[in-house]
Amino acid sequence: MKPEDRFVEKLRALLPKADAVSIGPGDDAAVIAREAGLLVATTDLLVEGVDFFPGEDPERLGRRAAAVNLSDLAAMGAEPEFFLLSIAFPSAKGDSFPLAVARGAIARAGAFGAQLVGGDLSSASQTVLSIALWGKPVGSLLRRSGAAVGDRLYLSGHPGEAAAGLLLARRLAAFADQGSAPTPRFPEISAGDQRRLLEAYHDPTPRIGLGLSLSRERLASAAIDISDGLGVDAGRLARASGVRLVLEADRLPASSALFSFAAMEDLDPLDLMIGGGDDYELLFAVRPQDEARLEEHAGAFGVPVTRIGRAERGGGAVLRDSRGERDVAELGHDHLESPR
Repeated sequence: MKPEDRFVEKLRALLPKADAVSIGPGDDAAVIAREAGLLVATTDLLVEGVDFFPGEDPERLGRRAAAVNLSDLAAMGAEPEFFLLSIAFPSAKGDSFPLAVARGAIARAGAFGAQLVGGDLSSASQTVLSIALWGKPVGSLLRRSGAAVGDRLYLSGHPGEAAAGLLLARRLAAFADQGSAPTPRFPEISAGDQRRLLEAYHDPTPRIGLGLSLSRERLASAAIDISDGLGVDAGRLARASGVRLVLEADRLPASSALFSFAAMEDLDPLDLMIGGGDDYELLFAVRPQDEARLEEHAGAFGVPVTRIGRAERGGGAVLRDSRGERDVAELGHDHLESPR
């Protein structure tokens, strides 16, 4: 169990029981019962030097901050409605900086129906962004618990691309520090693949449409976003559901861009896919009897989904290949450990 997970357990032990709290800390978002219906709420911090590079384009940074929070609502099957944006930044940047951040966040959240309704500003020695986002479930609420033995595991998109994009971005930042123009310059990988990987890291797309479809059609028994890494987040879903998750290596949907990058860097693409992090994709469990319905609705998801494994008796998360099984439940990022 990661330090962040141990902290959440200690925090939950401090909280008094509240009838209005349907889901508290420990899932992708909280769920609060109100007379008007359930309210789904989440919040995330982005810290300069930890979650993003100094000098990041502020509008793109605002889009990313919104996407991080939107992904949490996607994992709950909730429709975004409104958000608060707080920005701490060096005052020397002037008000053009927070306005650009706000423009990016408004554009990204607005594309999924969420409106900015307030926030806060503060002077600070480094940039810190915080978004609090609210929404409502549209069908059967998704949560990390609920997967059962025999359920099939599905994953959206192509994990590992954001981790590769982060490594590329670090290379470009090093070039810029040396006085070179910050443009892609890697002959072993095409310019199109470089853009794809960089965009996966800098400007992720939250899977709101997929989450809403899974919720409305009651297609998933459990779900989680894999922003900290497929391995560690699979472990969290397994722990919450009381099952053992088996990920099949030959089923994982690696993209050609990821393969090209891994070959260039002499890396194992599986390492990036399992433990890289920053993939705002959804891992979800599907009952065997619902697989046919899932396939029927797949064209409306807006993103490809791939069956990558199954739930078995036991605990933890493992990667299975021709050599056997290895534990992957601790592979990924932790917010209380080192920066990404």
